[in-house]
Amino acid sequence: MVRTRPAVLSGTWYPADPSELAAQVDQFLDLADPKQKPAGQARIAIVPHAGFMYSGATAGHLYGLLCSPAPHRVWILAPNHRVPLHQVALSSSHAFATPLGESALDQAATSRLAAHPLFAIDDHAHAQEHAVEIQLPFLQRLWGSGGAGSSPTILPLLVPHLEGSASRQVARAVAKELQPGDLLLVSTDFTHYGASFDFVPFSQNVPAALEELDAGAILKVLAADGEGLRQYGRETGITMCGLQAAGVALDCGLPSGYEGALLHYSRSGDQEKDYTQSVSYAAILLTEGPDDATTDSSNRLQEGP
Repeated sequence: MVRTRPAVLSGTWYPADPSELAAQVDQFLDLADPKQKPAGQARIAIVPHAGFMYSGATAGHLYGLLCSPAPHRVWILAPNHRVPLHQVALSSSHAFATPLGESALDQAATSRLAAHPLFAIDDHAHAQEHAVEIQLPFLQRLWGSGGAGSSPTILPLLVPHLEGSASRQVARAVAKELQPGDLLLVSTDFTHYGASFDFVPFSQNVPAALEELDAGAILKVLAADGEGLRQYGRETGITMCGLQAAGVALDCGLPSGYEGALLHYSRSGDQEKDYTQSVSYAAILLTEGPDDATTDSSNRLQEGP
């Protein structure tokens, strides 16, 4: 019996009607500027996960550059918003559904990861989590659904706060499973500012202060510096919900000649002209450089703490 995780965001975070949803996703994809794309195969992508009305355009600036070649698999590394976790949460579902179809999971890789002490099957954590599902209409519109033919399978991982060396241990487990053509897709928003987020470190010139705070994290991502990103989080308290997920992806390693680009940056405060409550969104792409795509020069994690 096939177990499918049903869509829970349709009709609220994005349209429920398949034709309307497809049209909206296509509009977002058309925003991408091919001149911004770094050379080489996409390796790590950072995209936001708010409702489409807030962050869909920013996400489109990235997804519109990914159409070809299709990745072998898409690892979706996301934070856990609703269920407290002490291990990385895997899903036992065979597929995740949206109004556009179903995205098949790589069950074999899921089973292997589940044997690691820092991973666990936790369908309850995935049941209402938005950070994975909000990405799927983009993936399905680009490459279809079902995981057949050119449609990549997915591996959704909910990454909690990891203490000490746990983040690097998780990254080593992921890196061991990576195959040529895999894409590490990190689902994260950046600074959540305002009293409702219990984060008001400044009250003057808020738009500029937000941009400066976000820029520090974005630069760590572009430098492929997972530990530096975690340290920046400790120093600033930045409320970047997927910071741990991004750190794991970066710790998996990149070729020495990788390229990276910030493709788009926005805030919900920009749209509403009110920064008393604002969430920041960024689209970032890191690629294997054109000379690295055919070589095995990955900077893999070494064994150790």
